Amino acid sequence: MDPIEVIENKEKVFFLLKPIMNSEEYCIIGYEVLGRIKLGDSIKTLSTFFLDPTVPAEYKWEIDKEIYHQAVQYALTQENKPRLFFNIDPSVLIQLDCLEELMELFQGYEREGFSASRVVFEFRVNDMMESVDDVSHMLMYMKASGFQVAIDDIKTSKTNLDYFSKLEPNIMKIDLSDLQESVNHFTYTDVLEAIAIFARKIGATLHFKGIRNFHQLYIAWRHGGRFLQGYYLHEPTNVFLEPSLAKEFLEGKIHTFIDMEHRRLQKQIEFLHGMDSKMIQILNEKDVSLSTDRLMQELTKTFKDVSFRMYICDMYGSQISANWLKENHTSWHNEEKARGKNWSWRTYFLDQIMQMKHRKMGMLSDNYRDIETNDLIRTYSYPVSDEHYVFFDLDPIFLFENDWLL
Repeated sequence: MDPIEVIENKEKVFFLLKPIMNSEEYCIIGYEVLGRIKLGDSIKTLSTFFLDPTVPAEYKWEIDKEIYHQAVQYALTQENKPRLFFNIDPSVLIQLDCLEELMELFQGYEREGFSASRVVFEFRVNDMMESVDDVSHMLMYMKASGFQVAIDDIKTSKTNLDYFSKLEPNIMKIDLSDLQESVNHFTYTDVLEAIAIFARKIGATLHFKGIRNFHQLYIAWRHGGRFLQGYYLHEPTNVFLEPSLAKEFLEGKIHTFIDMEHRRLQKQIEFLHGMDSKMIQILNEKDVSLSTDRLMQELTKTFKDVSFRMYICDMYGSQISANWLKENHTSWHNEEKARGKNWSWRTYFLDQIMQMKHRKMGMLSDNYRDIETNDLIRTYSYPVSDEHYVFFDLDPIFLFENDWLL
């Protein structure tokens, strides 16, 4: 788009509002403010104008201010009080040294009645990588002034968690539009789980955008999406909508997800109870004082279809048995070199040991990648005595056939 044409037709620039929904109350809590321009009979997006590095910063700043002004003036006339999410280009603020002007502009809006608590400034990830220190100071200043800040356009292929830790945003906005392009679904969800954990650690809200279908909405919900946005929920509009407009739709979809999760978790609970029952039967029928190897032989017979690797550790994490490994999906052999290894360095180990010690029942780990095989697996563990605990790494084939375990 010709930047001269845009700046000379500033009076034809207008805003659109992209609804943002809250998964807590199933309502519209805010809008992302988008820029459009009407040239002749056609309406064009201003995204190419703002993303073009050759467009002078002065032109971008002028159009930004026009869009901010229009959106806020409209909001001041409405009874609804949603948040407005404004896109910010840090390179423009740095080049023109106009951060103070931006703050004064919105502080003026606050005096008119548009509270700072309703303002979210969004920074695109790619816009801040080369000036992370400057952007970090901007974000701190904005938050200290009562505004919220969001990091936008986070891709699972480029998470940059080290940058996010330094920036400490209020909101992390993840783009799901690349979900269908992902080569490996499990890798994609692994990254989302890591981002979700990281966001919780730094106290940031997860905001998922680019939701275009039922599955993407499910992925957003399952990974802790508090804010949801995309054409599947509602297309952009030029007016504030009734906050509860999509309540029935969104609540119905999320209840479907909850029912799906209930069924999955119920199957996992039944699986755990079944494994525990078999363990109790073995330990009651067999002399527990049998040597570790004798006990392992009994376990490999009973759980040959479930596990591909078994071993026993003491409460300090020291492996007191060999590794028992399944070969060709049928026979087992023991690997002596594993005896004596210590696994307490694994972050979850001591927590699970203490839980098993006091609950006297088995546990199922989260999904994780096996260090040796790189297969996606889970581990079942059980207290065979007050000091000894057996670990079964579940067979990937068994997991694939029982996908409710994944």
